[in-house]
Amino acid sequence: MTSQNTRRTIVALSALVVVGLGASGWIWVHRKANHELIEALEDARAHLPPGVEFTWSKAVALPATHGARLTDVVLKDPSGTISAAMIELIGATIVNDGRDDASPTAERSPLHFDHVLAHTLHISGATGTLDTKRLSLDGVTLPSPSEDQITKLTIDHGELTHGVLTPADGKAFLSADEAILDQYGIGRISRLTVRKLELEEADPPKQGLLIGKLVSDGADLASTAQAALKGQGPLLADGNLSLVVDDLESRGAFGGPNASVQKLASVEKAHIHINTADQKRNVTEGLTHLRVWPTAPQTAVIKALGYDRFDGDVVLNAIVDFGADVAHVTQLDIHAPKWGRLDLAGDFTHVTTPLGWLPVPFFSHLDISWRDGGLVSRMLNTAAVAQGMDPDAYVALLRRALAPQNASPDSVGRQLADYLAAPEAGTLTAMIAPPQPMPVSVLAELGALPAHPEIADKLGLTVQAPAKDRSEPAPQLPDPNQTTDEPDDPSILAPATPPSLATPKP
Repeated sequence: MTSQNTRRTIVALSALVVVGLGASGWIWVHRKANHELIEALEDARAHLPPGVEFTWSKAVALPATHGARLTDVVLKDPSGTISAAMIELIGATIVNDGRDDASPTAERSPLHFDHVLAHTLHISGATGTLDTKRLSLDGVTLPSPSEDQITKLTIDHGELTHGVLTPADGKAFLSADEAILDQYGIGRISRLTVRKLELEEADPPKQGLLIGKLVSDGADLASTAQAALKGQGPLLADGNLSLVVDDLESRGAFGGPNASVQKLASVEKAHIHINTADQKRNVTEGLTHLRVWPTAPQTAVIKALGYDRFDGDVVLNAIVDFGADVAHVTQLDIHAPKWGRLDLAGDFTHVTTPLGWLPVPFFSHLDISWRDGGLVSRMLNTAAVAQGMDPDAYVALLRRALAPQNASPDSVGRQLADYLAAPEAGTLTAMIAPPQPMPVSVLAELGALPAHPEIADKLGLTVQAPAKDRSEPAPQLPDPNQTTDEPDDPSILAPATPPSLATPKP
């Protein structure tokens, strides 16, 4: 439901209950408590606005706790319906917010409940439905009718069991076995724990997301929700924020409407810790056992390289200065034992945008190292097969294209040629320092380096192959014209660049 419809429905229910329970004096605290409660509810129902209906099967007063219990409750108004097998309200009061001298009333003042309990709760509206087996809230204050009922709501503690949120078109659903929320409200630091969170989309291609457990601690969730409703980006609030996710799995079906759902990616454990102060943010992220399967078209390269999946760990440490719009990545470590290990550090600009949408950063300096675990040889073999060539002949041709006979021993081409001769010999290091910051998308041009060596100067690229005895003469690369399975023109390498590994972002 929209926030406006939700506000109207909740306020109608809250006003009715508070008036019905006699918030001004708890009129049922005597021997005829139940009788007085029912009379008050009947009177309140008679004065409901046009188009609003309220029914229940049984009402029981709870004098000791200043509350009441209603069963088989149904509230309908033009914006939607709220129903529950049982609703229990404890300690209901009308709050005087001090904005005027008039006596507070449920129609224009905040409402407070010490405790709210609902079983088999159903809320429906124009945009969807929410169903939950059990909802328990402590210290609830509903805003006045003139305020937004979602972002201005405050809750000390809440628990939800078996909740399902479904949009009106029925093409998706979001469910959770359990959700626990502490300290929700503007300016309050919240903690949210969700177990077995599942998101499913029915429209082809079918996709889904399953999270075993999610814990968010340190965020002002109410302010974040308010900013999102206003179309604003993430808030830049000082403090510490942590997010921990266990057993995340992404699934999807590709290849037609009848295709079966398969695993796309999974993460055994993901954690994010963010410390923000004075528009500067320290970020630490980690992914343990990130697995990606060649299920989607975007990840088909995994199978093309002869792997059944990508399996590795990712660690990121970065410092972001929002005032200067720059970021320094002190560590990006991607380690997949059967693939290799990539380490990167660098400086970036254009890392933020006014609305917080995903930016396209520019880089000004990158330090990169790669220690191969089998990926390079697979890439070379795959490219050779695509050209219909013997892998050894293809490598010889590639090395000759990178390092002609007159190439300097320290040139990028010569260093790469030496590395391709024995990628298992050690770590390849590189530095990229362009004359001026460039968008990270230009790094894709590195794949055309064998046919266009000028790219190295454009990007400010320098490369160092694993150390070797420099006293040895440079190896004499075979002449492709002396073989029967190699083409004469090295430009054939341009369209057959070995596929690059698109490592998922952490």
